[in-house]
Amino acid sequence: MTKNIWAGLIALVLVITCGVLEVVLLGRAYEKMRDECHDVMNYCESETLTVEQYREFRDNWVKLRETSELLLPHIDVYEINLRFAEGQAYIEQGDYDNLMAQLTVIDELLDYVPHLMKPNIKHIV
Repeated sequence: MTKNIWAGLIALVLVITCGVLEVVLLGRAYEKMRDECHDVMNYCESETLTVEQYREFRDNWVKLRETSELLLPHIDVYEINLRFAEGQAYIEQGDYDNLMAQLTVIDELLDYVPHLMKPNIKHIV
């Protein structure tokens, strides 16, 4: 009986530790991605953003997305992905106004998704 209690406690500690690491590490990754989004928005606003810069930004998102989809099966991750795809079309057309609209939504979602990871009684009720 004592072995079962210890095994249960160890499993609980491991699950909690993994959850905390997930929130911290993914939260930092999303924060870094959001900072990069602000830089891209500044380039877009001044209409100096290049297709290559946007592709690099999108490639960084793809790396984060793969981790996010593994740990966070949220529809918002998919929505960010769609916004990046639309943004790709706009940068290739040189349509900075519509690209800026997409980047604004991406920025908001990059702020919102990590909020969903944090345990909160409001998310449960």
